[in-house]
Amino acid sequence: MVAGQDVALVGRLLANRYDILALIGAGGMGAVYRARDRELDELVALKVIRSDLAGDTAIVERFRSEVKLARRVTHPNVARTFELGDADGVMFCTMELIEGESLTRRIARHRRLSVAEATTIACAVCEALAAAHAVDVIHRDIKPDNVLITSSGRVVLADFGIASARITMRVGGDDGDVSGTPAYMAPEQARGEPPTPATDVYAVGLLLYEMLTGGPAFSGETTQILNAKQEIKRLVVPPSSDLDPQLVETIAAAAARDVGSRIASAVALRARLAPWANVAKLETAADDVPVDPGEIRTLIVLSPRAEGADARLYLAEAVHEQLLRRLARLPRLRVLPRAGANADPKMTTVELVATDVLTIAVSTPGGGEVLTLRLPLAVAQIGEAAEAATTAIVKCLVSEHPPSTAASTEALDLLLHARHLGQRDVAYIGDAIAKLERANELLPGDPRIAASLAILQVRRAFFSPATSAELLAASRDLVNAALAAGPRLAEAHLAAGHLELNIGEARVAAGHYRVAIACSPHVAEAHESLGRMLLEAGFLEPALARLEEAIAIAPSLIAIRWDIARAFALEERWADHDEVMAELARQNFARPVRSLPLRLRFAAWRGDRDAIAAMRLETRDGFDTPFVDALLAVFADGAWDASREVLVGRVLESTEWPRRRRAFVAQLVAEVAGYAGDATTCLAMIGKAVDTGLFDLHWLDRCPLLGVVRTTDEVAGHRVRVKQRADAILDALYGDHDVGALSDTVAATVAASRP
Repeated sequence: MVAGQDVALVGRLLANRYDILALIGAGGMGAVYRARDRELDELVALKVIRSDLAGDTAIVERFRSEVKLARRVTHPNVARTFELGDADGVMFCTMELIEGESLTRRIARHRRLSVAEATTIACAVCEALAAAHAVDVIHRDIKPDNVLITSSGRVVLADFGIASARITMRVGGDDGDVSGTPAYMAPEQARGEPPTPATDVYAVGLLLYEMLTGGPAFSGETTQILNAKQEIKRLVVPPSSDLDPQLVETIAAAAARDVGSRIASAVALRARLAPWANVAKLETAADDVPVDPGEIRTLIVLSPRAEGADARLYLAEAVHEQLLRRLARLPRLRVLPRAGANADPKMTTVELVATDVLTIAVSTPGGGEVLTLRLPLAVAQIGEAAEAATTAIVKCLVSEHPPSTAASTEALDLLLHARHLGQRDVAYIGDAIAKLERANELLPGDPRIAASLAILQVRRAFFSPATSAELLAASRDLVNAALAAGPRLAEAHLAAGHLELNIGEARVAAGHYRVAIACSPHVAEAHESLGRMLLEAGFLEPALARLEEAIAIAPSLIAIRWDIARAFALEERWADHDEVMAELARQNFARPVRSLPLRLRFAAWRGDRDAIAAMRLETRDGFDTPFVDALLAVFADGAWDASREVLVGRVLESTEWPRRRRAFVAQLVAEVAGYAGDATTCLAMIGKAVDTGLFDLHWLDRCPLLGVVRTTDEVAGHRVRVKQRADAILDALYGDHDVGALSDTVAATVAASRP
């Protein structure tokens, strides 16, 4: 790629997957683009090597090596690297797109940052570097341009290295391949010596200097900068900066010329900065987050709402689902499903209102209504309604008619109604399964019915341990039938993912969910399931975004809020947790019987003994009443000795249960044992959960009740296994996998489980 070719990629579809939307930046090695991943319906940053350099074997191998190293680093303060690809004559890699303000811009706006703000940013960078150094990855190019602050206040260390200058020069008579930015590189790095963690620490010291003084520590010609770094033993902070002498000493020690005199690690530097780093949330400028480029149109499609007692909301939801599928496949159109409260008056919006008919209104920016359709709401006319709506909303569309089917009107009505009930609450599962069983009798072999029935039976198996083995066996047969009849049907892969989570491997389940989204980007339950997996695996930012996307597509998925509340509780973000719980209450979904084990955990994590005592008075006929009674006896009365046998016994007798339930129960018993101070039982229960396939790294790292054992060697060993599973989930979602091949692989995995 040469000058002029950077922009030429904009508007192209790369690797039959990435819509190149806009150029972010370009430099000596290549360019970085904003792109949309069609498979996952996400925006990503896409790095491309210049075409003339892509023919250099050494450069290509170095690029491959750096991408592979970067993929080993997973941390909330690190921009994740996803995929390495070579397609259509272009070599590229994809990364998490961080939309926010660079530290360069922040310093330009404020000139000098406050001590609290600067040290908070530096501590976040140190945490990112500690994660990288732990897997033997050295960043080598720490500079203000590579530190970003998102609109939520998250500090992210990014690396747009191939879009920035690389220099090779002679320093002190030695040849060296010097990668980095001269003003921020360490003296030994400039000499061409192998980088170490202390190399990155030096750059953080220079960042601190610049944030607190308003100017770079070194400036001038490149040769002058590099020579000065060899000569200046200790960095001197101007007295006019009026900084705490201990902070000045810390900056000087971080940026010491000699490695032996320098703070040795990012962990050590973070510890020294901690006393000043007390900003709970960093503020950003109002216009920091870029808008979508003009080359792609954005359309908001609101979730249907009901008006009147006779409203046929479940049929409107079916029209909404098919409408999203049609719109999502149109070129140069980005579809954003949203709940009504999240509508943006600045964008074209589609609203669906269900009564005994379906009213579809299209409004332009500013609220002007330009189109109103009134369509019949009947099960036999769902496809026609979606087609008519699509035609009216977007001109020159590529028409997509639903596949012909011999399904009776009654069977389709039962299917749609059952799916609506199943998404709302576990209390409706029995009624929903009965409707699907009747639909399956009317239309045997229909993959949508088989997949939907399998999904609900897997869910019921979690809450019905006595019959779980039979339910899972029946679900396996249904999943195999659905995959055989509809190998590219989103619902079939969604069902396979649910089954795999309960009988097999989490990474295979994640692969199924990825295929489901590739088949149909707006399958809300696939986004929901991936979001839950990512939450447990510890990838909170993408997880929360995906869960909110699921809610935007299908507001009836209220139960997602429990997972969000759990994540906030583990992070000790209690204000956010309470807000989510209040929303559940407003939705009449914080029902005491089914939610008691979850609310009990939250109260125990919080140390809220009053809430625990109040739960003793609630009715308990939901989740294994004797087990919950034993939990309450320990949390409320400290009766561990009297309750231990019941609690541990549940874990030991759970060998036939679904894996998710086995792990969940073992986690609960580990928590209550930790609460009681029984380290031996706590460790044993964590081991049981891990042996069952636990990938809940967020819980293992953050649950306060595990503090009695968290620093033990046994937990460290368990964490290695759990982290490997968490990383495998991320790889299954974002790794370099062809979706067609992935679909065949995951389908074969489930089929192989057939008896």
